[in-house]
This record gives sequence, C-alpha cells and structure tokens, in this order.
Amino acid sequence: MPRPFIPVRWDPTARRILCDLPLTQPTGRVRLRREGRPIAARQVPLQADDMFEWQIAYRDEEGNPVELGEMLRIAVREQLLDPHTLQEITHWARAQNKFFDEQFLIEIEDTLEQFAGFRVSWRKHPVLIRDVEDGVRVEIEIRHRQRAVGFQAMVFLLIALRRCEPPNLIGRRANPKELAQWTPSPDAIMALIRAFSVASRAFQEDMIRLLEGR
Repeated sequence: MPRPFIPVRWDPTARRILCDLPLTQPTGRVRLRREGRPIAARQVPLQADDMFEWQIAYRDEEGNPVELGEMLRIAVREQLLDPHTLQEITHWARAQNKFFDEQFLIEIEDTLEQFAGFRVSWRKHPVLIRDVEDGVRVEIEIRHRQRAVGFQAMVFLLIALRRCEPPNLIGRRANPKELAQWTPSPDAIMALIRAFSVASRAFQEDMIRLLEGR
C-alpha cells in the first residue's frame, strides 16, 4: 500500500508554507528519531533535538506535484523565490554531469571479528550531507533497489522538533494522530532541488522540468 504524501499548504495570513508532519506514524514517509533510532512519540516525552526523517518526494505517479514539488509551486506563485534565483538554480541543475548513484557504491568491509561462529562484516552506505540551517539538513543515501538490480539514491530531509510548531510539543508525549507544523525556508527548498539534481540523472531531469513549470 502506498504511503500517503505529506500535506503542503499555504498560510495566507502569515504568508508562509506549512507542512503537516505526523508524530505517530512510524511506518509513514516521515519518522521521528532520537539519536538515529525511531521513538514511540506517544510513550516517551518529546525532546527538542528529536529529528523528523522525511523521505521526501516531488511528484506522484500521475505526475502531479507533491511535497517538494508543491513547495516549489507555492514558492513561485507567492514570489518567495524570485525569477533570477529560479534561473540560477535551473542553470546549476543543468550543469551537473556527475551523479551520486553513479559515483558511489555500497561497500562490504570484512573483519577478523567473530560472533557466535559467524564472521562479522560491515555494509557501508555512502551518505551526502548538507546542513541548511540550524536543525535542518538534507541527506542523500545510496541503497539497493528493492525491485530491480543495482542501486538507487534516496533524498531525506531531517528537521529538529525544535524547529516545528506548536512550541508546547517539547517535554510531553504526542497525542493520537497529532501533527507538527514546519515551514520550509527558501534555502531548504533550494537545498532539496540541489540534492535531487545530483542524486541521479533521472532526478536531475525531473528537477529541470519542475523548475521550468513542465
């Protein structure tokens, strides 16, 4: 069953984009983690440095903008991104000719260590990291394709809970089906476009189409 996309909407009063991030859906597109491990937000008090890990998308199967695609559409419509900036990032995306999924592989590192009669080996996944602002970063990770041969690049957006609303989330447990709201800055949108543009050739082509309104 496909995981539902994260709603992205425009708040005309505050003139900002809002993303509704679920606190209590550990199998969805967004997962709440503490020191890299999933947490049960209804069972433990939330902390300021807990991180949303969002495997972000930009289009659905019908080609409609979702998540990043919707952020970009709204940012252009509401003039949060000016035409010069859009032109520059489009030129930058077009100029990329080396791609993460072609330059890096998952590596196996053998050791002499033993555990219960088994040899210990480490599988190393390359990750690209870009800090956007305090409490927000973008990561690109290489993983094995689930339904095909080879590797695929995946883009994740990580957001500290302290960057979200309402502010009274910190120090208490989450309510059933509770949502947190986060506002992407223009810098965050641009960083995601850059990430997809270097993650793979296919993502690069899609980013150019999105930037050109196709």
